[in-house]
Amino acid sequence: MNNIKEQHAVPFFILSFLCYYIYMEKISRYPITISLVIFTGLIYLILGLQIANSQKIAWGVRVAGFNLGRNTPQIAQGKLKEQWDNFAEQDLTFRFQDKNWSVKLADLGFQFNEAATINQAYQIGHQANILTNLKEQLIALLAGYQLEPIYKIDQGKFQEKTAQLFKDIERPVQNASLIFNQEIDDFSLQHSTKGATVNREQLLFDLSQLIKSFSLQSINLQVIINEPTVENNEVDSAQQKARQILADQSYQIILEQNVWAINRNQLIDWIKFEPISEDETDNQILGLFLDNNQVKEYLEEITSTINQQPVNARLETEGNRAIVFTQAQEGYGLDIDKTIEQLIQNILAEPPVKKTNIFAQKLLPRIALWQTNNLGIKSLIGQGASNFAGSPKNRIHNIKTGTAKFNGLILNPGEEFSFNTLLGGSGAAQGFLPELVIKKAKLVPEYGGGLCQVSTTLFRAAVNSGLEITQRSPHAFPVEYYSPQGFDATVYEPRPDFRFINNTPTHLLIEGLVQGNKLTFNFYATDDNRQVKIKGPYVLEKKQDGSMKTILTQEVYKNGELFSEQTFHSNYASPNLYQVGN
Repeated sequence: MNNIKEQHAVPFFILSFLCYYIYMEKISRYPITISLVIFTGLIYLILGLQIANSQKIAWGVRVAGFNLGRNTPQIAQGKLKEQWDNFAEQDLTFRFQDKNWSVKLADLGFQFNEAATINQAYQIGHQANILTNLKEQLIALLAGYQLEPIYKIDQGKFQEKTAQLFKDIERPVQNASLIFNQEIDDFSLQHSTKGATVNREQLLFDLSQLIKSFSLQSINLQVIINEPTVENNEVDSAQQKARQILADQSYQIILEQNVWAINRNQLIDWIKFEPISEDETDNQILGLFLDNNQVKEYLEEITSTINQQPVNARLETEGNRAIVFTQAQEGYGLDIDKTIEQLIQNILAEPPVKKTNIFAQKLLPRIALWQTNNLGIKSLIGQGASNFAGSPKNRIHNIKTGTAKFNGLILNPGEEFSFNTLLGGSGAAQGFLPELVIKKAKLVPEYGGGLCQVSTTLFRAAVNSGLEITQRSPHAFPVEYYSPQGFDATVYEPRPDFRFINNTPTHLLIEGLVQGNKLTFNFYATDDNRQVKIKGPYVLEKKQDGSMKTILTQEVYKNGELFSEQTFHSNYASPNLYQVGN
């Protein structure tokens, strides 16, 4: 019964108001009575509108021409969504010249916000102020409220869909540019062309007009013609500069003793062309640049082994050995960005600058070797190296096994080093394999073959460190692994042996490293300011059969005066005398 009353509240009020009007005409001679009648009519009007619009969208409110008045928000939202869905699923038509396209609004990325739209509609006549409510409800009743649907646009989807739709009429503008032509080995002209783009801003406006009334009227597209900013006759300066850069070979990047050359193909990849403003004008011409990202990628690759953090020294000892040893290493902090800037500036200079120094600073370790121990092991005092490229598998194994026997060994001040004693045997029990050795004028396989590579390298390190050599024997004939000849030391159990004395004032640490085909021994101790001069080895005599005589001299100076001198003579027989046998 209450619902029936609400439905007919306004018509009943209008009828009542008409009756009041007629009655008022009859009693127009009575002003007080007329005032009371008008006041009573207004009360009826207010009460009638409030009853009719209670908890409902005000009578006369429309969205996109669709009447929502006298519906609850929930019912109105459902009805309005149905209207939108029907509209959005129908094809819209776009036209340009003799072409046309059909597409659904939903496919263009339009998404209806029915909740926000209904909320906007419901707010009319439902404000906090009763007078504002009455005013809005009267306007809605007498003149009507026309609202627009609230929606949002997925711009990514809109751009993607329209690009797909209009791909036959849209084309990018192409500035005149240069591309490298391998056939003529030069830069060729890439012609300029006009571009065409659909005016999407106007298209969105036209679509918004259709949405206001859920109209399916076709839209005529507007197409913008884009003119190139660089024409064909505006590339000469860039072309001349590109030719000059490629003609001035070769460019170098330098870091101390390291030099890297930039080849021609690398430069071609780096060169790029972009429009620039002509001097003191608004006109644009083609400019030449270098690709910053490609230059950076190249620099990072060539400096990957240099740009590194410093390494702190570590030394942990147990008995007469270093169980953990790491020599301090300086690092490099490269300023790649600053180097890129300088390199590009040099190549683009007039004329180009061919050499660019890498911006870098040395990074010192926080812990130096002398800080790790109280043995006086502070710095590298000498080094010996040899190459065993071409060695058989077993020989390489024995070299690595023998090196490990001496790696980390610590000698006391004045202690004599004995290769055979410290090796502790060269048999299978010590981890060695059979390999050729010189024995009784023959080359025969025995366990430990190849250990002379280790003794020779230790000999070189000891001589270079200025240590006193107490026992050394050359090989029977010149062995190819020990070049230069005359700087070798042969060993065999129990003799010959290789011996030297640690004549430094402190302990001495031996470090052995095998890197690829290179064997290195580093000697660390306290630098007592000795200066070592090595003379030779010199070949005194060499015959056609390969036999030879050599001499090697070690001179050790302290405070500028000769402290000690040792001479090592080597008398090698012909290799032809030593054949492989049993």
